[in-house]
Amino acid sequence: MEDQIIIALGLLAFLVVGLVNTQPHDSSIRAFSLGKEVGWFRIAAGISMTLAGGASILNMASLGYSFKWYTLVDPFALFVGILVVILLLGVYRQDAGITIADLLSGNHKGLSVLVGLTTTIVYLLILAAQFVALSKLLAPVFGFMSPQLLTVVLSTAVFAYVYRGGFRSVTRTDVLQLVVIAFCLLLPMAYLAISGLDLKIDSQDYSHDFASMPVNLIILLAIPVIFIPLSPDINIRVKSAKSDRDARVGLFVGVLIYAMIIIASSLSGITLGVENIKLVDPEQAFTVFFQTALPGVGVLAILAAFAAIVSSLDSYALNSITSVSKDLLPNAPVFREASEGTLIHISALMVFIIALMIALFFNQILTLILTSLLIYISVLAPIALARKLGTGDRAVFITALMVIATILVIEIAGWNMEPKALIYPVIGCAMMIASRMLCAMNKEDE
Repeated sequence: MEDQIIIALGLLAFLVVGLVNTQPHDSSIRAFSLGKEVGWFRIAAGISMTLAGGASILNMASLGYSFKWYTLVDPFALFVGILVVILLLGVYRQDAGITIADLLSGNHKGLSVLVGLTTTIVYLLILAAQFVALSKLLAPVFGFMSPQLLTVVLSTAVFAYVYRGGFRSVTRTDVLQLVVIAFCLLLPMAYLAISGLDLKIDSQDYSHDFASMPVNLIILLAIPVIFIPLSPDINIRVKSAKSDRDARVGLFVGVLIYAMIIIASSLSGITLGVENIKLVDPEQAFTVFFQTALPGVGVLAILAAFAAIVSSLDSYALNSITSVSKDLLPNAPVFREASEGTLIHISALMVFIIALMIALFFNQILTLILTSLLIYISVLAPIALARKLGTGDRAVFITALMVIATILVIEIAGWNMEPKALIYPVIGCAMMIASRMLCAMNKEDE
């Protein structure tokens, strides 16, 4: 009962902080998505908390339990991706767009819709993964509620402040979520590491063996190298910075905080493996560790993971609503005359319902997230390359459709093209390079 009260109070705190002194941004999608300029600390808190969601807290413990320190591929890749963003900071800061479609599509309407649809699908999958993470984390605590009902209640509360206050609410709760994770995860893990991580459990008739991480999974964990420079959240956070210095410092500090969270989460799963504790579901490694290591205050782990999941949930809810209201609905004839406030209302409802349906049908956190990232880099990385090469908008649009068609044919035919996270983007980039060369040859003929 005490654990339930603590979790409920945590949710109430996020809700109050998200709603207090917040005005609805009904008149402008830009105001809803960017809000006012913020300093480096809120940028760092936002980036680290957005990235440290269900995958980082729950799945990094699970991967640590299975593959030991191979999990560090993720923060290393993230760091490289952040360095790319810092090097290209001027591109983000000078661009007036608020979505990735604005950044990549130029003036071509078809390309804008294609990029907007791709990013929306990806955001919805990541959002659904956070719904699933909430259910997996809190179902044991709230055993009297069905996981489905629990997910609806919790996600509705988070959507309430995102819908009400947009970017302003999300950045304010980021700071609170960082404080919660610092006190409930980082400090307890530092204490346990210093004290020797002695779980003091009875010996079990089980010998745990760590495996080598499959190459395909390593490549998937390295996706942030490409995903981060194309991330909608990075785009928004960098544009919202008060200055270039605030953006750079916020990015660098944010990735350091994220790395500490990954290390702490991985260590929990690794310790269970070292202690030969058998897990039926490796995704329960994080909560099992804290219940074993700190049985009196095991709720701290749940609260930390809860804060991390909510942090990703509210950020990708914002990104999803922005993408639908900015990139998709205005291109539909029925919404062409609608005000931006109306588009925000409709988009919020659509995003919530679709993400919830995906979560109920696909109850796997890691599968949803890795699938979303694979789609993202397979489609957007080639488009980004084409923009860098200076390929015309029409040629980029046609080639992008051909890239998608090629990937669909491969999937439908069932051809083995592993590792997909490497091969699909390479195919797409090769097609974009060929398209650029063909365009150059046609100009020469003329």
